[in-house]
Amino acid sequence: MNERRESTQGLLTVAAILLSSALNYGFTLLLGRWLDAAQYGAFASFTSLFMLSAALPVAFQQATSRRPAGANTRAALRAGGLLSLLLLALAPFARPAGLEPAWVAAFALTVAPLVVLGAWRGAAQRDGRTVAFGLSLLVEHGLKIALTLPLLSVLPGAAAAVAATLLGMLLALPVVRPARPAGAGVPEDTPAEGKRLLALGAAAQSGLLYGSVLMAGALLGPGGSGPFAAAATLARLVFFAGWAVQVAAFPLVARRAARGEPLRPLLLGALGATLLVAGLPAALLMAAPDWCARLAFGGALSGVSALLPVAALGTFLLTVAGTVLNHRLASGVAGAPWFTARAYLLACGALLLAMPFGRQPAPLMLLAALGQGSLLLFAASSFAPHSWRSFRVVSRV
Repeated sequence: MNERRESTQGLLTVAAILLSSALNYGFTLLLGRWLDAAQYGAFASFTSLFMLSAALPVAFQQATSRRPAGANTRAALRAGGLLSLLLLALAPFARPAGLEPAWVAAFALTVAPLVVLGAWRGAAQRDGRTVAFGLSLLVEHGLKIALTLPLLSVLPGAAAAVAATLLGMLLALPVVRPARPAGAGVPEDTPAEGKRLLALGAAAQSGLLYGSVLMAGALLGPGGSGPFAAAATLARLVFFAGWAVQVAAFPLVARRAARGEPLRPLLLGALGATLLVAGLPAALLMAAPDWCARLAFGGALSGVSALLPVAALGTFLLTVAGTVLNHRLASGVAGAPWFTARAYLLACGALLLAMPFGRQPAPLMLLAALGQGSLLLFAASSFAPHSWRSFRVVSRV
């Protein structure tokens, strides 16, 4: 009965994430028709910064989902406050990456609630509050779409999309707020080092997904970065389909690891689901790039279709590797946070070393895909010294 309930909750979580991803990509389609290439590239750069910073909420979501109780609110506020100060300090220097300093400053003022949102979503996952978890995603992305059009009447272009993104995130907080005072009387059970490694791994994952767009903004300029950002954004549909499986699997693996149950069936199931839900959009983007680009952006952004197949392949390889690393992290195997962070950091290093050699959109996208795909190699190498028996875990960090 317990296993059946966990499976149902996992399926509901996958459905909520897929639906929220559909809303997010509806937003992408609308912006591709409402904004010109320069404005679209600027908003894509902001999205990249947003998602790089979202590594901290993701780390708190993972850490909180493995705590026995509490929602980590105070720790999330402290960490978010430090990130806010860092972003405020960097805001005056944001323009070379295609970002408006005012956007970075506005994001800095809202980043602490974003970290709290991640912690509260982790608590909702752990407590089986699947409806609250799913609704918070739908509210965030649904309101982002609903608010953009009225904001376009008072704010110029991409600034309206930035404001709608921040407002949607803030309005999702009440939906997933814990029923009782967050963390009251609950001791901290996640070591600070573990949280730092979780945050480091999540930041490196975001760097693989979004760092190429920020680098393209600096290497290609506004005109060339628009099509690059559009292709990378559309290809991320592949990642978010697989990410739905990863988010749903994480608490299931953690709970079964705590009970000492075999974990290999969950890994194989997660890989099979990833190949299905991420492989289908990847195959479509690679087989029919012209049709996908026209459907997504109409004729507003030229040059996107030539970049789509390579972008989709790189993102697909990253997603499959991410599912393997997500399982290892959730299983609580000794050293799992370090192995996971190391794999992502090595792949990020490959991306950073490769991309400066590309000065045109097509070779730059190929180099970005090679950097992303290298994660599969580093993920496999992190398992080399370990037996499959290590996936039957009795105790965990």
